Amino acid sequence: MRSRHCLSVLLVAASLAVACVPAAGQSIHLEFVGVPGRADMPVPPVCSTWHEIYPNHCTPHHQTDYGDDGDGFVSVCDQIQLDGLSYHIDWVGPTYYVEGIPGRDVGVYLEPQDIPGRNPVCETWHEIYPDYCIAHHIDGWEDNGDGIVSPCDMVWFNHMPWHIESIGFNIIVTPDSPVEPDSWSRIKQMFRTLFGS
Repeated sequence: MRSRHCLSVLLVAASLAVACVPAAGQSIHLEFVGVPGRADMPVPPVCSTWHEIYPNHCTPHHQTDYGDDGDGFVSVCDQIQLDGLSYHIDWVGPTYYVEGIPGRDVGVYLEPQDIPGRNPVCETWHEIYPDYCIAHHIDGWEDNGDGIVSPCDMVWFNHMPWHIESIGFNIIVTPDSPVEPDSWSRIKQMFRTLFGS
């Protein structure tokens, strides 16, 4: 009887541990809080804050650790730990926050799908929020005079002008496995022992 109780407790604990971890392979789009968009963002210090854009818009995350590949900058294949969970960085780049004509549309968060250039005309920008995964072709650009895509520029897509309000620094991450690979074989062995198979 006692072994069944222990097994039940173990199964409930394992279920809760799995339920609290983001789904394997689910991408999370995060924007660094406090620094305008840069292509060469230095590794942020522990205790930095990241703002989730998608899938849970406006969820703050606390950076608890960082594993740099040695270049000193946030880059693809670095590891970041947020709220105690480890993530693999899959993409690094700018996040454009744009607003349309007042009263007609809400603000939109976009990421360029191509390597951002000096002139965004004919680039494709991927909408992250509010409507995830819509591609927008940039039909026109009015520069504010600095020669690069920056706040106060205008871009045209969907047959209307959009004002670039801000440019943030964005990463796309996927969760690492919550259990070390060699631990899986020990967990399977434990269940074989418990169930006698």
